[in-house]
Amino acid sequence: MKITGTIYLLHFSQAFKHARHYVGFTTDLQSRLDAHSNGTGARLLEVITQAGLSFKLARIWHGTRQTERRLKNRKATPRLCPLCNPQAMRRARVIQ
Repeated sequence: MKITGTIYLLHFSQAFKHARHYVGFTTDLQSRLDAHSNGTGARLLEVITQAGLSFKLARIWHGTRQTERRLKNRKATPRLCPLCNPQAMRRARVIQ
């Protein structure tokens, strides 16, 4: 059974080494964002929080973990991020 949830893209206030974005999946977005803010979510978010960087929720999609994996495998988060690329929302399409 595929669990449907929210795939989210976080945009960091500044790049941390090679990372400028984070893509994740959750069934409870607010709880997951709270965990990331507290440094108890994903390791990368823990590290950027400790480094004093912040992040913004830049975009969401509805889908499954498989959808999240497809987005990550594209390795194109700057093109998908409306904060980096204002054209991103105009070209928005459902990722299946």
